Amino acid sequence: MDLNQLKTFLDSQNLPPFRFRQIVKNYFSGRYASFDQMTDLSLDLRAKLSQNFSLLSVSETKTVGDNSVQKSLLKLSDNQSIETVLMDYEDWITACVSSQVGCALNCQFCATGKMGFKRNLTADEIVDQILFWNQKIFPQFVGRIVFMGMGEPFLNWDNLLAALEIINSPDGLNIGARKISISTAGVADKIIEFTNLDTQINLAISLHSVNQKYRESIMPIARQYNLDELKKACLYYVNHTNRQLFFEYALTDKNTSQTDAKLLANFLHSHRLFFLNLIPLNPVDGGLTPATKDQQKLFMNYLNQYGVEYSLRKSFGQSYSAACGQLATETSI
Repeated sequence: MDLNQLKTFLDSQNLPPFRFRQIVKNYFSGRYASFDQMTDLSLDLRAKLSQNFSLLSVSETKTVGDNSVQKSLLKLSDNQSIETVLMDYEDWITACVSSQVGCALNCQFCATGKMGFKRNLTADEIVDQILFWNQKIFPQFVGRIVFMGMGEPFLNWDNLLAALEIINSPDGLNIGARKISISTAGVADKIIEFTNLDTQINLAISLHSVNQKYRESIMPIARQYNLDELKKACLYYVNHTNRQLFFEYALTDKNTSQTDAKLLANFLHSHRLFFLNLIPLNPVDGGLTPATKDQQKLFMNYLNQYGVEYSLRKSFGQSYSAACGQLATETSI
C-alpha cells in the first residue's frame, strides 16, 4: 500500500492525523488481510478504503511447501509475478524476498537469470512480501529477512533502501538490522555505498569462483567488476565496518579442485573477517552440474588443509524449486 497516497486520501476526507497512524499500525501488524477486518475503523471509512486501495500490492496465486519451507507465487498489480519463500528454522522464521521481477545478470546457476529482467520492484512490493507471510502465519511473525530471492538487490538501490527503512523502523516492521541480510553478485560500487550507510545489516557476496576466467563464464557481471575490484570493495567493507563478510560458494563439478581450494584460501585469508558459506548447488534447467558428494568432501578436505573456516549450508525447499537459485515464475509452481 502506498502510504503517501493513503495520507493524501485521508487528508482529503478531513480526517484527523491519528487515523493515518492507526491504519498504518494496522497495516504493519500483519493481523489483517483486508480493511474490512479493521474493526477499530468506522464501517464508512472501511468501505472507502476498500474502494480506493488494496491493502497489499501483491496477491497470492499459489503456495507449495511443507512445515519447514513454503514458496508462494505472487501476482503484482501489472500482472507480473514474483516468488517468495518462507523458511521455518523452529527457533526463528525467515522470509526470502525478491527485489526484481527476473534478473539481468544471467548467472548460469540461477533460474531467475534465465528469465531475463522485467522490472524493479517498488519498496511497497518488497515490504508486502513480508506482510503477506505475516498474514499467512499469524499469530507467528517473520523474524528475519534475506534478500536472496529473485533479482540483484543492489541494482534496485533506491527501492531497496526505502524498503529497508520500513522493515527496520519501529513504526514499520521493526525487524532489527542484524536480522536482515542482503546478497549481491558483486556490484562493487554499491558495496562501497552500502558500507558508507554505516548499517548493521549483514552483507553476503555470491563468489562461486576465484578463477577470473571461470567466474566470468558463470557470472557475466564479473566482466564488469573483476575479482581485484570486488576484493577491494570487500576489504573496504570489513575495514570500515569491522563486521564479518560472508562469501557464498555453490559447489559445482568445475570449481572444486585443489587449485580452486588454494585460490579460494588465498582470497579468504586477505582478511580475518572474510567467512565462507559452502552451498550444495541446486540444479536448474540448463544450469551447471552440481559437485558429487565425493567432490564436496574432497574440496572441504583441501580447505581444511589450507586453514579455511567455513560452514556447509543446508539446502531448503529443493523439492519445491524453492532453494537458492531456483526461483523462476515461468517454470515453477
